[in-house]
Amino acid sequence: MPLLGWAVAAGITIGVLFAASPLLIVTIAGAAALIVFAGRDLAADERRRIISILGAALAVRFLLIGVMLVINIPHLSDLGIGGLRGDDAYYLGRAIRARDIILELTRGRYDFFVVFDEYGRTSYLQLLTFLQVIFGPTPYSMRAFNSLLFVTASYLLFRLSRPGLGATATSVALLVLLFLPSLLASSISTSKEPLYFLITAVLLTSAVAAIRRPGLTAKLWPIAVGAFCLWMLDDLRRGALALSLSGLALAAIARVMFATPRRAVAGITAALAASVILWTQPAIQQRVLDATASAAKMHAGHVFTSGHAYKLLDEGFYMHPGTPAAWQLEFTERQAGRFLARAAVSFVVTPLPWEMVSRSELVFFPEHLVWLVMVLLIPIGVVVGWHRDPTITACLIGFALPTAAVLAVTTGNVGTLLRLRGLVTPYVVWFAVLGALGVAEWLLSRSASPGIRRLEAVS
Repeated sequence: MPLLGWAVAAGITIGVLFAASPLLIVTIAGAAALIVFAGRDLAADERRRIISILGAALAVRFLLIGVMLVINIPHLSDLGIGGLRGDDAYYLGRAIRARDIILELTRGRYDFFVVFDEYGRTSYLQLLTFLQVIFGPTPYSMRAFNSLLFVTASYLLFRLSRPGLGATATSVALLVLLFLPSLLASSISTSKEPLYFLITAVLLTSAVAAIRRPGLTAKLWPIAVGAFCLWMLDDLRRGALALSLSGLALAAIARVMFATPRRAVAGITAALAASVILWTQPAIQQRVLDATASAAKMHAGHVFTSGHAYKLLDEGFYMHPGTPAAWQLEFTERQAGRFLARAAVSFVVTPLPWEMVSRSELVFFPEHLVWLVMVLLIPIGVVVGWHRDPTITACLIGFALPTAAVLAVTTGNVGTLLRLRGLVTPYVVWFAVLGALGVAEWLLSRSASPGIRRLEAVS
């Protein structure tokens, strides 16, 4: 009888939740499936550990979304979208307007103007619109759905990295990835970052499977899945297809070039010689300068808008602001070099502690310190990872570097940089943890070595 009572209570609860938010029930079902199938081929202790990490990550996210719902109850209405702001409000509001037009709930001219605007038209907006039509307005269940996408993508990278990089390192890295505050906040937004992360994680998994599976027939499914992911990325974010293809190409080049020390020396020497020869060609030199100027215009577009901006160009370039498309910007070689050098440094260190001006930036300061420590540990982790599994290491670094390079030269707003740097962190956190474990192991061996030497001397 108590069991029947629990079953009835559970049924009523599910019915109420489904009536309030059908997408939330679908998300909970997907979360349950992830927990059930996670680590089925792992040892019992490790499987329990991974399930605990994933369960805690999902629970924390759902709890935070619930708290946000309660706080924003005064802002909920038929005309509101739950107190959302910025890109979250724009995308979800536009999707709901599209839903109202499809269901013939509105004929307002402004609604048509917003829905058919070319700005922001991506496949993610189409997905949002589809979910609004099927499940109704979803300002908070969409956050839960995105949380599930992010946690699933993190688990896919864990399964991809674990066989080569080791169970301990990847478990710790998964924990860091799921609970790093900025990534946690991004994963419970209604933005496209969680979907972008999931698609790239599937693409990486497919690429590695296509490389390692023997026989052409076994490679067909991974190749087909990878091609579908590339097709999805092409319309999800501007330049995402080029970045993904560049990442795969860079991974392949690195895997071949650094296969042996002799090949690495020969490859680096050949690359430097080719760069010097190409740079002496005026046409190629001008193309590089033009591409750098285009990136600098995008950077300046961020500087000339509201918010906390930071500058990468020489100060004189900011005296006559203009739109990126119409701005006449010409570089000398030295000016372009200074811009690129500042961009590389700023991507890592911005914002410096004395440059933080807002409360949100000060709140972010502890994580920024963690990021700086991660940057110091990543090179060590890459060396360790290359010795353990060069293919996985090449793929993760290959995906991180092009995105980091593009963000470094095109961003000029601190808040935007901190948010978009989260596109790179999921691919390098594994090496930061590997580096930390490698340094800890070295320190322990150093502290233990004097005692070991004394014992050897006595014996």
